Amino acid sequence: MFNRKTKRTTEFTMTRRKFVRSAGAAAAVAAAGMPGRSLAADELPRLSEDDPMAKALQYVHDAGDADTAKRTAGSFCNNCALYTGSTEDEWAGCNIFPGKAVAGKGWCNVWAKKPQ
Repeated sequence: MFNRKTKRTTEFTMTRRKFVRSAGAAAAVAAAGMPGRSLAADELPRLSEDDPMAKALQYVHDAGDADTAKRTAGSFCNNCALYTGSTEDEWAGCNIFPGKAVAGKGWCNVWAKKPQ
């Protein structure tokens, strides 16, 4: 018979999928704890490219600065399903980065096409 060897490790590994799931759960928990008044995009602090979560998701203010091998042509924050503003907004909120405004012409690797 076939003998399979399995290797178990106690080391914690975080895959991108696990990170995005946990970020979504954290966003939901944060949103549940926020007061009833929502902030307008101009009241939100702008997300820094140096923010640890922004770095982990490869967020950039200008999509032209993103790695072209990872970014789909024409993908910007303002046409992402997670962007809370309109396509004309220069800065608006994002469901991935609660409490922060992202650039409409920005991009990160969680980008998902906004349904028409």
